[in-house]
Amino acid sequence: MTVDLASIDSASTGQLLAELSLLRQWPDKSHSHLVARIGLALERRNALKLTKTKTDAIEQVATAALETGHLSLAKTLIARLTAHFREEPYGLHRVNYLAGMLLEAQGDLAAAKEFYQQKLRDDETDVAVRKRLTALHLSSPVVDLPAASSSSSSKPSAVPATLAPYVAASLTQSQGIALLVSYLDTYYLDLSSWLVLSTAYSALAQYPLALTALDHAIVLAPHDPFVQLKYAETAYSAGDVPLAYKAYLRTVEMATEKGTEGEVMNRKGGATRRAVLGAKLCLARLRTATSSDKSSSRSDDDPSLAPKRLDEMDLLLSRLLLESVAAAPGGAGPGGPAQSTKDAMRSWLGGAAAVNVK
Repeated sequence: MTVDLASIDSASTGQLLAELSLLRQWPDKSHSHLVARIGLALERRNALKLTKTKTDAIEQVATAALETGHLSLAKTLIARLTAHFREEPYGLHRVNYLAGMLLEAQGDLAAAKEFYQQKLRDDETDVAVRKRLTALHLSSPVVDLPAASSSSSSKPSAVPATLAPYVAASLTQSQGIALLVSYLDTYYLDLSSWLVLSTAYSALAQYPLALTALDHAIVLAPHDPFVQLKYAETAYSAGDVPLAYKAYLRTVEMATEKGTEGEVMNRKGGATRRAVLGAKLCLARLRTATSSDKSSSRSDDDPSLAPKRLDEMDLLLSRLLLESVAAAPGGAGPGGPAQSTKDAMRSWLGGAAAVNVK
C-alpha cells in the first residue's frame, strides 16, 4: 500500500483513487477503516461524482462506510449508485444489498429482513440480496424461536434484551442454515458459501454436518491448504482424532511440495504452521488412545497410526516447526527476532536434545 491513514490528507486525488483500486485486488483482506477514510477525503474534494470509471470505487467506499459506521457517507453514496443503476437491466442487483445493509447498520433488523424478502419476491435471481438475508439470519444469537405456550393462562417467558431485536424480527440461525442449503442447491460452485455453512454447523456443534459441507468445499478447492486446515480443525473438534491427524498432515503436504519446508511454511500465512501444531496435538492423543476408541477413522491396520510411525512423524513435525522459525524474517541469530520464538517453541516441544536445529 502506498497510502496509509496518516498520509491521506496530503495524498493527491489520483493517488487515493489508485489506492482504492489496489485494495480491491485483495478482497479477502479487510481494509475497511482505510477505505472509509479515503472515501471521506475524496467526498470532501467532490471526487466521488458518479462516472462509469468510478462505480467500483463508490461501491467499495459505501460498503466500507457501512462497516465502520459512517452512515451519512454510506447513505449518500448508495443513493448515488441507485440513481445510476436504476436504468440498467439488473443494475439494481449491485445496489439492493447495500440499501439493506444500511437498514441493518441503523439497527432496524425487521425492516432489513422485510426489504430483502420483498426484493427476492420481485426478483429471486438477486444473489447478493439472497446472501445478505442469509447472513442476517446467521448473525442472530437465537438458534430457534421460542415455542408458543399451549396454555392461555401461562405468561410468556421473558426474552433477554440482547435477543429481543432478533426475536422481534424472527431471525434465527436455523432459518439461515435452511436458506443457505437452499441457495447451494442452485449455486453449488460457491466455495465461500460452503465454508460459511460449515462454520454455521460448527457453531451449533453439528460437526458431522460441518464435515459434510467441507467435503463439498474440498471438491471445489482440492489444493487449497486453508480449506484442508478447516476440515482438520473441524474433525478435531468433532473428536475424530485420526481423521483430524491425517487432514493436518495433508495440509502440511500441500504447502511443502516445493521449496524448503521452513520457507514454504512462512509463505503460506500460517496455515501450515497451524497444521503442524494441530498434528502435534493429535499425536499426544493418538498415543494414549485405547482399544475402546470409537473414532470413526481409527483402524488397527492403518500403518500411519502405528507407534513407530507416530514417533517418526513427531520428530519430523518438531523439526519443521523449528526450521520455520529459523527461516522467518529477521533471522535466528543470538538475540535476533526469531531467537526468542525459537526458544519458546523448543520449550513447548520439550525436546531440545531430541530436535537439534541450529
